[in-house]
Amino acid sequence: MRNYIIGIGGTGAKCLEHLLHCCSAGLGPDNLWAGMVDQDEANGNVSRTKILLSKYMNLRNTLRDENKHDLSSESNLFKTNISANNDSVWLPLKGADPTLEQVINYNVLKPEVKGLIDCLYDPEEKMQNLSEGFRARPNIGAAAMLATTSNEEDPFWSQIYKAIDAARGGEQVRVFIISSIFGGTGASGFPNIARRIKQIQQERNVTSNFHLGGALMLPYFNYEVPEENMDGELFAKPEEFLDQTKGALEYYSKLFEYNKIFDQVYVTGWDPLSKLSNFKMGGNLQNNPPLFPELYAALGALRFFSSENTISENQEIFHIGKNDGEDILWSDIPNVSNSLNSKDCISQLIRFSFSYNWMYGPSLTGSWSKIKKYQNEHWFKRLIYKNTYNNDTKSCEVGHERYQEIISLMQDYCQDVLTWITDMQYSTVANTDQKMELILSDFFSEFSPKNVSKRVKIKEKLNASEKNQFNKLINDSKNLKLLNVMSNISYKKIYRGQKGLGVFMDILFRSCEQ
Repeated sequence: MRNYIIGIGGTGAKCLEHLLHCCSAGLGPDNLWAGMVDQDEANGNVSRTKILLSKYMNLRNTLRDENKHDLSSESNLFKTNISANNDSVWLPLKGADPTLEQVINYNVLKPEVKGLIDCLYDPEEKMQNLSEGFRARPNIGAAAMLATTSNEEDPFWSQIYKAIDAARGGEQVRVFIISSIFGGTGASGFPNIARRIKQIQQERNVTSNFHLGGALMLPYFNYEVPEENMDGELFAKPEEFLDQTKGALEYYSKLFEYNKIFDQVYVTGWDPLSKLSNFKMGGNLQNNPPLFPELYAALGALRFFSSENTISENQEIFHIGKNDGEDILWSDIPNVSNSLNSKDCISQLIRFSFSYNWMYGPSLTGSWSKIKKYQNEHWFKRLIYKNTYNNDTKSCEVGHERYQEIISLMQDYCQDVLTWITDMQYSTVANTDQKMELILSDFFSEFSPKNVSKRVKIKEKLNASEKNQFNKLINDSKNLKLLNVMSNISYKKIYRGQKGLGVFMDILFRSCEQ
């Protein structure tokens, strides 16, 4: 089965961030193509996800190389083979500083058409620089989306054409779209991109094997807009989100009633709204935190891709929500399928990230003269020495550059995982009456909500007492101790065909399983 995920706007990018971590934990399908849509190419949320996507693909491809480092097909670590275009973000409008007037060729329109445009759009809307997105104006976004050409030559749309052609050839294909319902890019992109996909499907006369799903994010956060320097600016106003959502839901109600565009739609929101500390209109300064409702959308997508998900002939609409009670617990996280427990997999990834970042990654970092002090330890001889030994040079080469790059990249990724879960836990409930208690993080991190670029600071080193809190890392769980992990890596079965550093990475990952 071929699977495709499209994140639209800043919310879509953030949901994709959650999905990537879930795929690292083994919750994803075997294969997945990932793409994003955003007019604001420099958006901090989009950039963060682009970097994470690149790290994922780099690590996955490196650690599943049958000739060098192989986790093996039996490993769940980086299970999903994710691919993307060279530029993973599609910009509906090309060129420098585009405006709506330019997009629709306003100056050459007939007078009566100009009059209609003048009725529909304010002067500042027509002249607004759209290089930083549609500023929560779906009326602008819709016009821009409809004005763009979606042909086979475009790298983004070529993937959609390939997907539909694969379905025509007999393969099972599933495409999933995620966006907010109240923004500019998401609200305009979600229906228009979906309808264009269905149009291509009809043009190609594909009547089976192709399924379209989506996740719609209702309002789940707000923020205070600074009063200074905002005159004449178009920007997303949180007080308008509910009205925009009401109008959008009325539209979708009629759309879904008369047209079967989606096979499955997942809807989620949040109450009380998460309160973001720093408002930015767009660009690289818009670096919003990962929030818990976005994880719901990601898990909805993974459920859609699951082979256990039987898609009905009728359009299905699901809502995703937490259990009763103010606190957010592991029990509020739904499973992807009967065979994939979300809590178990995510918890395992968090334990792995902790163990690698503060225990094993540092032990493997540096030249051989530094690393060799571990050469007599059983885990090292079994998992590292044997698998990085060069028969030609008669030496262990784990200190060489080609190994050190992988070791460093994995440590970097593990810090991303710990930052993600910590930021989500603090930021989702900040300035609300809710509590989120998935992990204990204050002993290994510091949280500064007003530091937009780096809200979470992961400690470089932990003392012995802090490391011993590993057994309290995951709340609501019978936790492993570090000693258990250290013991597990000494006897866990090595799969046939595992090679290089893939042996150690997989064994450590499996040793962190509850």
